[in-house]
Amino acid sequence: MRIRIGSIKLNAMADFSTYIGIDVQAVQKPYFYTALNGNLETIACGHGRLGDVLAYLAGQSTALVAINAPVSAQIPEDSLYQEGLFSPEQIKQTVVARTGDSELTARGFQFFQPVGNVKKLPLWVERSLELTAGMKQLGYDNTGERNKRSFFETQSDAGYWLATGTMPYESRSLEGRLQRQLLLYEFGFPLKDPMVFLEEFTRYRLRTSQVPMEQILPAHELRAIFSAATAWLVDMRPDAVECVGQPGQGEIIIPKEFSKK
Repeated sequence: MRIRIGSIKLNAMADFSTYIGIDVQAVQKPYFYTALNGNLETIACGHGRLGDVLAYLAGQSTALVAINAPVSAQIPEDSLYQEGLFSPEQIKQTVVARTGDSELTARGFQFFQPVGNVKKLPLWVERSLELTAGMKQLGYDNTGERNKRSFFETQSDAGYWLATGTMPYESRSLEGRLQRQLLLYEFGFPLKDPMVFLEEFTRYRLRTSQVPMEQILPAHELRAIFSAATAWLVDMRPDAVECVGQPGQGEIIIPKEFSKK
């Protein structure tokens, strides 16, 4: 065995042939995925319902999937209370057992979309849990067993924060999209350089509605690409990622160095 990252066991470099990032939202078509090969080339992307993304995942022989949403929602074990990871107030509120969230919060990260109370899971979290349940039925695993088809939870905003040392703007805002596209551009993805976009953002173009907004990807696409790149880093550059939280209790794997070199 080469290394273990949280619940992911890796035997050798390039364990997987496909690296998939999935972003989950509370919309009619809640899943957007991007798939990369070992050379970081985009081989597929799609936006659809649960059946659509599961159909694509079912066709993969080897794949490592990073889901940009919670993949577990459980009541914390007593041992976690004793270790001080949850306050008495949180226990009374029946919190979700997510040690990764708790650790990130303790380290200063601010969540744009908190998971909230386990009795009132946000719709996007419900959609994520439906996705992971479907993936397990297809044979995808996140328990630490050796598997050619594995998945893990990531958090793209936290990854940006840890890799750059700054809290990003909200992902759907223009400035937030520019930030994330810049990071992906510098990573090596063939995207429009946001700095060139800003140079073209003239007074005339703004007044006449000619700003080339199509050059900047929407937030869900950027999050999916970031997540797919994180899956690639887990396999190809495990030293560049960090596992936050405890395995099986809401662990989150995020890049601490967002670079392919």
